Amino acid sequence: MSGLLTPGRTRDPFYRNHLLRDAIGRAIYEAMQRDPSIYLFGEGAEIKQHYDAPQIEKEFPHRVITLPISEDGNLNFAVGASLLGVKTVVDVITADFLYRCMDSICNTAAKLNFVAAEGQPPKTIVIRGEFLIGGPTTGQRPEALFAHIPGLNVVLPSTPKDAYGLMWTALRTPGVTLFFEDRMIRDVQTKVDDLSYHGVQVPVHFGYAGICTYPKRKWLTVVTYGLMRQVVETVLEKNRIEAVVLLDLRTLYPLDLGSILDSLKITKKLLIVEPDIQFGGIGAEIAAQVAEAQPGVKIRRLGGPREVIPASREGQARMLPSEAQILEEIRELI
Repeated sequence: MSGLLTPGRTRDPFYRNHLLRDAIGRAIYEAMQRDPSIYLFGEGAEIKQHYDAPQIEKEFPHRVITLPISEDGNLNFAVGASLLGVKTVVDVITADFLYRCMDSICNTAAKLNFVAAEGQPPKTIVIRGEFLIGGPTTGQRPEALFAHIPGLNVVLPSTPKDAYGLMWTALRTPGVTLFFEDRMIRDVQTKVDDLSYHGVQVPVHFGYAGICTYPKRKWLTVVTYGLMRQVVETVLEKNRIEAVVLLDLRTLYPLDLGSILDSLKITKKLLIVEPDIQFGGIGAEIAAQVAEAQPGVKIRRLGGPREVIPASREGQARMLPSEAQILEEIRELI
């Protein structure tokens, strides 16, 4: 698994992709330069523990608000601020804490623009959360839960360029966006061309998957997102496998079903590799829609087991599809 969760392997305690995080911070910083209504809310915001964006705090200290350790209360505070015309970026740190905020997000924030009085300007809220497998209550992935809720956009970039472009779009899109970050994507897995966004404002629009490979011969379509993009790319490169169209969803909602179906018109075979629990996940939704739209497609899915994350490193390694599993499925389908 390219060292992601190799049993017994020493890892950085912060386990952070600085390049991905820098891209997110850069997009927020540039947006704050142009739009005085953008504020950052979060626990530890002023001490750079989570934003890693000191330039933001240097230039806009009055727009970086450190809040107490109360995720649900902080989300409600953001909702109230949005009613006053503030565009809020709320950092709940680890995505597991979002379970405490389900009512604030799904029953209040998601409805704001649907129940507003006529003529009221639309509200914009961006909610950030990180994924990191570290034990039973650290590393859970609620992306599929939020993709189910009307009024929410769900974003999960896998490269710095996409992270920059998606945050650029999130801050200009009315409504509520769940902006997730896979901390297990390492800097060494980031390619040089992923950094070419520097100095260039390039939005990545919601609902458009990234085409990572598009070979002349097309025998198989692989759909993935988040940290599994780099794992699949590693499998293809290590084993010199061509003829695979690799799609990175980038946004789980809105979902780019069109690009998937267009590719399947040629390949007729689909492998879905997701970093989340397979049961009831994003992959299941894709498989169902593809089966309805193109009944003759052969579909396989790879995801995590429906289990509580173990405390042991060996157990955690089983929570994500491995390179060996991905290679076996690709070979069988091809």
